[in-house]
Amino acid sequence: MTPPFRIRLPSVSTYLSWTLLLLPIETIAATAADADWKQNARAGQCRGSYVEPEVEGMQDSAVRASAISAMSVRDQSTTLTGDVEIHRGDQQLNADFATIDTETEIYTAEGNIKLRQPGILLHGDHIAGNLFKDTAAIDSASFLLHQSRVRGSATRLSKDADNNLVIESGSFTTCEPDSNTWKIEGKSVTLRTGEGYGVARDLTLRVKDVPVAYLPWLRFPIDDRRQSGFLTPSAGQDSDRGTDIAIPYYFNLRPNLDATYTLRNIWKSGLMHEGEVRYLNRHSENLVALAFLPSDDVFDDRELIDVEEFDEQDRWLAHINHRGHYGRWSSRINYTAVSDIDYLHDLGGFTATRTDFDRALGQSDTPALLRSGVLAWDQDNWGAKLELRSFQELNQARTEQYAVLPRLSVFGARSYGSARLSGQVQMTEFDRSDAAPQGSRLVVDSSARLPIRRPWGFLTPSVRLIHRKYDLDNVSPQVRDSASLTTTLASIDAGLIFERETMISGQRLLQTLEPRLFYLYAEEDFQDDLPSFDSTPITPNFNNLFREFRFTGYDRIGDADQLALGLSSSFYTDSGQRLVTMSLGQIFHFSDREVNFGLTSGVDPAADTSPVFTSITGRYRGMDINAYYEWDSESSRSNRGFVSLKYRDARDTIFNITYTLTDRSVQRNRLIRNEEETDISFILPLSASWNLIGRWNYGWDEKQTIESLVGLEYNDCCWKARVVFRRNLEEPRILGTGFPVQYFTDRRADSGIYFEFQLKGLASLGGRLDSLIGDAIPGYAAGRRL
Repeated sequence: MTPPFRIRLPSVSTYLSWTLLLLPIETIAATAADADWKQNARAGQCRGSYVEPEVEGMQDSAVRASAISAMSVRDQSTTLTGDVEIHRGDQQLNADFATIDTETEIYTAEGNIKLRQPGILLHGDHIAGNLFKDTAAIDSASFLLHQSRVRGSATRLSKDADNNLVIESGSFTTCEPDSNTWKIEGKSVTLRTGEGYGVARDLTLRVKDVPVAYLPWLRFPIDDRRQSGFLTPSAGQDSDRGTDIAIPYYFNLRPNLDATYTLRNIWKSGLMHEGEVRYLNRHSENLVALAFLPSDDVFDDRELIDVEEFDEQDRWLAHINHRGHYGRWSSRINYTAVSDIDYLHDLGGFTATRTDFDRALGQSDTPALLRSGVLAWDQDNWGAKLELRSFQELNQARTEQYAVLPRLSVFGARSYGSARLSGQVQMTEFDRSDAAPQGSRLVVDSSARLPIRRPWGFLTPSVRLIHRKYDLDNVSPQVRDSASLTTTLASIDAGLIFERETMISGQRLLQTLEPRLFYLYAEEDFQDDLPSFDSTPITPNFNNLFREFRFTGYDRIGDADQLALGLSSSFYTDSGQRLVTMSLGQIFHFSDREVNFGLTSGVDPAADTSPVFTSITGRYRGMDINAYYEWDSESSRSNRGFVSLKYRDARDTIFNITYTLTDRSVQRNRLIRNEEETDISFILPLSASWNLIGRWNYGWDEKQTIESLVGLEYNDCCWKARVVFRRNLEEPRILGTGFPVQYFTDRRADSGIYFEFQLKGLASLGGRLDSLIGDAIPGYAAGRRL
C-alpha cells in the first residue's frame, strides 16, 4: 500500500560513533551486484545504478532448459552440463552443472550459480531448491535486491516462495559495488522483501570496517515503506549550551497514523522531549507536535538583570496544523506557541521532521508566529469565510499586533458580457491585551470593471465604493468611538504592446516595448482619529505604481489624484523564453495627500512627483538577476535599492549575492533591520561527492556580521556527512541595569558547530542541518542529491 503522507518516513537507524577512522575498504558481495551495475555517463552523487535485465516470463508451469549436453533417465532424473540455463515462469537459473530429480522436483546445481527472479539476483557455488515451489538454498552466496539497492553475502542463504531471504553468518550494505563504507554483519538476518523490512540478530555495525555498534536485535527498512524504529540521530555543539544529541524513534501505527518521539540531550540545558503525531483521512490532514524542556539551566530572559536573581524556567513549543475539505467546505488551523521569544533561536524547531511554522510580517521586518483558524465555503460565484487570527511577537521592540476574534467575510463576483462586478462584506472584531483602542469594523467593498484586451494593448476603466463603519471601545480623547465613512475610487489602466525582431551578439530575439499609464482618483476622508487595526504602508516599487491603495487593510484608504507612467521592455528567444525585462516608472501628483501614516511612511505628502522606480529581471545560462532602484529626484538621494544575483549550474554549484538598501526616509530601529546589508552564500562542489557550504550576511550600519556559516559536506549513494559552523545575532532584547533602572538594547551573538552523519539505507528523515542550510542558502534543496 502506498504511504498516505507526502514525505518519506523510513525506519531504523543506529546510534553512531562521531569519530571515524579512515581505514582501507574491503569488498563484500561484489559478484551479484557487479552483474547488474551500470556506470552513469555523467558523474554525480550516485555514480551508477542497478539495471535489471529483462527475463522472458512464461505463463505455463512447464520447465524449459538448455545446455551443451544433457542426459535423462526416465522417471528418475535429468542431468545438464555446460552453459546450463533453466526457465520456469519468471525464474531463470544459470549454472555449469545441474541435476533435476523428476519425482521430488528438487534440483541441485554447481559452478557459477546465478538465480534471477523479478527484483532479486542470487549468486553462489552450490544451490539446491524446488523450481515449482520457488525455494532455494545457496552456499557461499551473494545477493542483490535491485529496487532497494541492498546487496550482501552469506555462508548460506535460503529463499522461500514469498522471496524472503534468510542470511546465515552474512553481511549487507546499500553502498555501490566498489564501496563498502558501512555494512551490517549478523549471525542471522532475515529480509522480508514482501513486507519491506529486515530483522537482524547478534549484529555489528561496521563503518570503514571499524565496529562502531553492537545490537542483539535490529529491525530496519529495505524499501520506501514506513517501518517503526529509530531514525538517524543528530549531534551538534553550541557555544552556550554545549553538546546537543537527539535520537528520534518513529512509530508506524496505522497506514494513516504515525508518530515520532525524540529524546534530546542538551548538555548544559538538560533533557528535552519532542513528540509529533500525524493523522490522515479522506477529508483532512492533521499534525500535533509538542516539545518540552524542563528547568532550562542556561536560559535567562530577565529584563532587569541587576534586580532579579536567575530562575530556571520550563521551555516549550506547541504546534497544531490542520487542513480539511468536505464538499464545498474547507478548513484550516495553524497554531504555534513558544514559551519565550528566544526559543526558536536557542532550540530550533522539531528535530526529526521539517515542520513549518507560518510567520507573518507586521509593521516591521521582524517575524511573529501566526495563529489562525479558517472555515470557508466556496460556491461558483460566491463564497464565505470565518476566520480567527492572532500573533505571538518574537521581539521585545515590537508593538503588539491586533488579534482578529473573529472575522466573517462574504464575497462574490459575476461577469455580464465584458463587465466584471465584484463585492465583499466583511465584519471583524479586533482585540488587544493592552490599553489600545479595540472594537468592531464593518466593511462593504464593491467594484465594477470593464476590461478590454487586444493583442496590441488593453484598457480597463473601473470604479470602486468602500463603506466602513466602526464601533470602538477603550478609546482615548483623540480617537472617535464610532465612525461611518464611504470612499469612492475611480481609475483607468491602459497600455500598449509593441514588438520587433532584433539581433544581439548574433542571436535573433523578439523585443517588446510596453508603455502603460494608470490614472487614479480617490476622494479624501479624514481617518487620522481612527485606530489602525491592520493597515501599514505598502513598500513602493514599480509594480505598486499601478495599485489603488497605498496602505494594506481597510483602516487607511489613501486619497489620490495622480497619474502613473511606466515603460517596460522585454527580450524573448525564438522558443519563447524571456531573457530580460527592464522597467521604469514614476507617479505625478495633481494634489497633496492628506491621508498619511505619520513619519513612518517615509512619503512627502506635498511632493509633485514620486521617486523614480526602476527594475530589471533576467535569466541566462543558469544566472538569475533581480534588481530594483528608487531615486528621489526632489531630494537628490537614493531611497531604496536591491540587487540579487543567483547562479546554479548542472553540477549543483550555487552562488548567491544580494545587496539591500532599505528606505532611508523612514525612521526605523536599526537593531531590527540594517540600512545596508550584503548577503553572500554558496555551495561549491569540490569533487563529485565533496561540497563546500558557506554564507556571510553583513550589516554595514554597525559594521557587524549578522550571520556567518561555513561547512563541508560529503554525499554519495552510500553515506552522507556534514559539519557546519554557524555564528549569528539573536533578536534584540531590552535589558535594564542600575538604579534607577536604565534601559538599553542588545543583540546577543550565538555560535555553534553542527554535525550530521547518515548511513543511507538504514534511515534518514529531514534534519536540523537541512533546515539550517535551506534557510541560509537560497536554491538549496535538501533532497536534490540522492
